[in-house]
Amino acid sequence: MKATSSPAWKALACHRDAMRERGFSVIAHDAERLSKYEIALNGLRLNYAFQNVTDETFSLLIALAEQRNIADFRDRMFAGEKINVTENRAVLHTALRHMGDDPVLVDGTDVIPEVRATQNRLSAFVDDVRNGKWKGATGKPFRTVVNIGIGGSDLGPRLVVQALKPFGSDLDVHFVANVDAFEIEKVLKKADPAETLFLYVSKSFTTLESALNAQTARKWIVDHLGEAAVKNHFVAVSVNLKAVEEFGIHADNVFPMWDWVGGRYSVWSAVGLSVALAIGQDNFRNLLRGAAAMDEHFKSAPLAVNMPVILGLLGIWNRNFLGSAVYAILPYSERLRDLPRFLQQLEMESNGKSVTREGEPVDYATVPAIFGECGTVGQHSFMQCFHQGTDAIPSDFIAVASDDLDKPGHHHALLSNLAAQMGALWFGQPTAAKPQDIYPGNRPSTLIRLEKLDPFTLGMLLALYEHKVFVQGAIWNINSFDQPGVELGKRMAKALDKEAPLEGVSEAVTALFKIISG
Repeated sequence: MKATSSPAWKALACHRDAMRERGFSVIAHDAERLSKYEIALNGLRLNYAFQNVTDETFSLLIALAEQRNIADFRDRMFAGEKINVTENRAVLHTALRHMGDDPVLVDGTDVIPEVRATQNRLSAFVDDVRNGKWKGATGKPFRTVVNIGIGGSDLGPRLVVQALKPFGSDLDVHFVANVDAFEIEKVLKKADPAETLFLYVSKSFTTLESALNAQTARKWIVDHLGEAAVKNHFVAVSVNLKAVEEFGIHADNVFPMWDWVGGRYSVWSAVGLSVALAIGQDNFRNLLRGAAAMDEHFKSAPLAVNMPVILGLLGIWNRNFLGSAVYAILPYSERLRDLPRFLQQLEMESNGKSVTREGEPVDYATVPAIFGECGTVGQHSFMQCFHQGTDAIPSDFIAVASDDLDKPGHHHALLSNLAAQMGALWFGQPTAAKPQDIYPGNRPSTLIRLEKLDPFTLGMLLALYEHKVFVQGAIWNINSFDQPGVELGKRMAKALDKEAPLEGVSEAVTALFKIISG
């Protein structure tokens, strides 16, 4: 059923029209908003006082969530039902961080024993590498780790390793995703083959970009250390054991992936091996515990005080009723610099759909375009548009309260700038001597405040956005857990790369390729 058929959807449209008639500015100076519109959980706070909403707005949004059966659909996901209807799969990334003893069933089989067995294997491997027991072909311990993957096999681990740098070890962890040779060459030039371990992360083991980068890395190892060294210097995360064996990686050095975990939701699995190597298994478990805490909150908190539900509903309000086609992620933390890119994939690949779960075309907007940058850098590039442009762009400002580097001047300036930007967007400057100095205000933003940036709170933050995506997909009645839209370009690229005919690759595309390649 389409979202627009819900009575609450129609009521929200009428409410929006009435608010526009009165003017949004009437809610801007409500002194109670800062305390009233806030939810806190284990060192993470969500404050949405600077959104163009009232109590009536929220009452109608919660009614929409109820009419769209969010709670029931959520429970079906956690129960292992195959809610990924196009691929006939369960959606159980939550099982990867499940902390209880109760079973999680897929087709009547409890998946938790297999998850825990894989976690134990990962733990032993991580300890062996970090302690120098697992060595390279020449007997030297590893000092460099290179993760080769793309999409979900890259963005999540890359973000977490960068965000948790203070929890890292002496291992130097790098990521290679781009098929442009400059990325892998930059890593290989600085690395010692005898001390470099490669993690080849690919569910299919056939993804073009990762396969080409892995072959380049393999040749580098063989040229320096010989063919026999491959088994010492490569491990894989994949389901394609035949292709892994053909590459030269022993079956004992392969960690599994499951079809009930989508790539963009997989950092909690063996895909996060680079994370565990970087920060250690104890810190990796704390990352899982943080995500599990948000899972439990999402499962049990009433909709009106449920962080992922509220964040998702705010997005629905801004996108579908206020017409916002763009959404910004603004982390005021250099360690979270990769968060916007991670969320681009999580949100836009999940909810960038134009047909319902039943295959009918939608008649309403789905996911907005997402971009962002670290504060204060973004203030000197695109924030002019936020303050005085013709569109009101909703933003998530993400703050870390603690000063990890004991640099109070820097940290105070960072948080001062964040507060000033949110305040200027919201209150504006509606009158001025010159029209160029007018700031309209009422530009919506949400504050997500972390008491500190550690594995537990980062786990909560990432799970918060995962469940927000779920909420919006359920309301829009689209499948958030497939990604057929990326396949056509892949097939065309593969055909052009091999100069092989492929149905769907027109003569015009072939001619275009010849123009590009000269």
